[in-house]
Amino acid sequence: MACEILEIDNEIIRIRISGVMRLADQKELQKVARDLIDRGLKPRLLVITENFEGWEKAEEWGDVGFLTDHGDSIVKMAIVGDECWKEQVFMFTGKGLRATEIEFFPPSSSKEAELWVRA
Repeated sequence: MACEILEIDNEIIRIRISGVMRLADQKELQKVARDLIDRGLKPRLLVITENFEGWEKAEEWGDVGFLTDHGDSIVKMAIVGDECWKEQVFMFTGKGLRATEIEFFPPSSSKEAELWVRA
């Protein structure tokens, strides 16, 4: 899998994504987040990308059910990665279209990303 859940620390989900992210990866992430939400928690995601190559081509990416039903229950998303992906990541995560605070950090600022997502 391109997406690996490294740890879940209370409400913080630490994720590493490398290579091409598949729809199955996204669905697994949504399941983990939904489980926390169902327990009354407000998830915060720290996403670290390494050698990220984008998203697999699949029509099912258009399914916004999770975003509509649970998207605003995720408090923050900090994405660490190569600056060339910043705008596409913001579009993919719906920055500005949902209540979730979403910020992008270069790899040299991974410590700041962790501090930000925890604040």
